[in-house]
This record gives sequence, C-alpha cells and structure tokens, in this order.
Amino acid sequence: MASRPHDMVDLYLAPVALSVDSRLTELASLSLDELFIRVSLSTDREPMTAEERRRGLLTTVTHPVEMHGWEPSWDDQGRGLRLSHAGHALTLGITTTLRDFLALQ
Repeated sequence: MASRPHDMVDLYLAPVALSVDSRLTELASLSLDELFIRVSLSTDREPMTAEERRRGLLTTVTHPVEMHGWEPSWDDQGRGLRLSHAGHALTLGITTTLRDFLALQ
C-alpha cells in the first residue's frame, strides 16, 4: 500500500524526480567524451577515479535542480540514481552511456 505524504518535502518528490530524470536524459544523449567534458566543467575538476566520476556525475545531474530536501545518491545495487527522504526512496534508472561513464577504468 502506498503511503501518504508526511510533509512538504514529500510533496516535492514529483517535481524533483521529473527534473532529475530530465537531466539524466539530457546527459545520456552525450558521447562519453562529451559527458567527461560536461562533468569536468560542472565540477571544476577532471574526474579521474571511479569515485570522482560517481560524485562528479551526481553533482552534474543535480546542480541546476532545486532538491527540496531530497538527497541524491547512487543505488547500492547499481540500479540508478536514488532520491531519498525520511525513509522514503525512489530510484531512477540510468542509461548504458551513464553506466559506461561510471565504469570507466
């Protein structure tokens, strides 16, 4: 059974999820080289390690989005980008391009 919103942050889930999903779609349309450049420009640093790419891509995806208290992170099982707040979570899937960027050696 679905739970009802508990506070204003819960009510912002839909606009936050739609904005983040739109950013994921926009970034997924780039080549790996273009994505690397976009993340480098967004973070003012060149992401060399896997952890730097994870943090950098998360920053790039969420930078222009007002998160309204929703916390972004990468899903532990590699399913995509997770939005969490007060015990609630939603995972947005990511494309092969974004997975390949995160998996670069």
